[in-house]
Amino acid sequence: MTPQDVAVLTALAAMLQQIGTWPILSVMVFVMIGPWIAMFLLSRNMDKRHSAVVQMYESNVQLVKNYEKIADGLQDILVLSTQAMTGVKTSVDNNLYCPLMRKDPKTVRQS
Repeated sequence: MTPQDVAVLTALAAMLQQIGTWPILSVMVFVMIGPWIAMFLLSRNMDKRHSAVVQMYESNVQLVKNYEKIADGLQDILVLSTQAMTGVKTSVDNNLYCPLMRKDPKTVRQS
C-alpha cells in the first residue's frame, strides 16, 4: 500500500468513528431491504389494477347478455313487421281495392 492509500483509509476510519455505525448500517439495510419493499408495494398496486380489469370484463359480459335479450326481442318485432309488409305487398300486387285496375285490362302492372 502506498502512503496515500493508508491516509485515505485512516481518514475513512476517523469519519466512521465520528459518524458512528448507525447511519451506515441504516443505509446498508435500506439497500438490502428497499427493493423488497418497493416490489411489495408495486405488487399490491398491480393486484388492484388486475381486480379492476377483471371487474370491467365481468361488466362487459353482463352487458353482452343484456344486449342479447334485447336483440331477441327486436328479432321478433322484425319478423312480425316483415310478415305484415309481405301482406301489404301481396295486396298491392293483386290490387284488389283499385276499381280502375279491374275495369281497364290494358293497364300493365309493374312488379
